[in-house]
Amino acid sequence: MEQLTPRQQQILDLVRNFSADHGYPPTVRELCRLAGVTSPDTVQYHLDNLRQKGFLEEARGRSRAAQITIDERVALIPILGKVPAGPSSGAYAEALGHVPTVVDRGDATGLFALKVKGDSMESTLWEGDTVVVRWQETASNNDVVVVRYDEGDATVKRLKVKPSGLILVPDNPRYEPFALGEGRISGKVLSLIRKL
Repeated sequence: MEQLTPRQQQILDLVRNFSADHGYPPTVRELCRLAGVTSPDTVQYHLDNLRQKGFLEEARGRSRAAQITIDERVALIPILGKVPAGPSSGAYAEALGHVPTVVDRGDATGLFALKVKGDSMESTLWEGDTVVVRWQETASNNDVVVVRYDEGDATVKRLKVKPSGLILVPDNPRYEPFALGEGRISGKVLSLIRKL
């Protein structure tokens, strides 16, 4: 797809975020207010350009301005519990609801979310962050992964592939890296949701 101008990117992000928060796209007037623009014609101009570039499609049958394209849809991803970004401990114990997430091609298969607890991944992940994870048993060097152990414990760490084996590395330098050991990769962190 074509490159976006900074204003087009802002409008697209506003449409995505509003759609994720409300379940429907914003009107042109709502976009004006959110973007700090007084002229609806300015917003309409950028919406038209985003449609031409394939990022938006018309919200047919609605008074709403636009909706994200079929390639990107908002899906409700289940929050399966909490995962430590600290020493390993039980995870997935609590059902915490759902979180809206923009997904490519509308495919949310194999996605779930976890709340981060602890501080071992600080600088990347903070206590209270929500991570969106794809179920998978393999990962590449430097991926942030969720690792489960037979006892039901789990942790989220950065994976390092070394000749000696797989190492889990906290992003917080106060914590030491450690070998994957008996743990199994159960997912790769794709994105994070943080409330300000």
